[in-house]
Amino acid sequence: MGFGDPKRVRTSVRSWGRHIGYVTVVTYPDRDLTLHPEGSPYSEVVVSGLDEKHVALLQEFKEHWLVHCGPTYDTTTAAGRLTAKQVTALAAYALLHRHDAAPVLIEAIKAHVENMLR
Repeated sequence: MGFGDPKRVRTSVRSWGRHIGYVTVVTYPDRDLTLHPEGSPYSEVVVSGLDEKHVALLQEFKEHWLVHCGPTYDTTTAAGRLTAKQVTALAAYALLHRHDAAPVLIEAIKAHVENMLR
């Protein structure tokens, strides 16, 4: 890993002992967020199923989280860091509800993020 390279950590997600997908957390340890604070995410959480298909993308910004599901996206009203346990819980929720309509899944994920950060 070179200077400025993003750091990626991929983890299996399980529900009731059953492997249901993956979550990858991407951080940018050498990024100077003071240069472009409005357009650079602090971190990203990528959720994918066993088939490697995208389920959800959450991007952490200074004042909110941006939640993507398919072509649909929305922002939270809360900001802050999520713990590894919270990220795993969000990934499991997204994977268990991956067949919900994108707007419904986004609203549910947003509500979870906002509750976790309060």
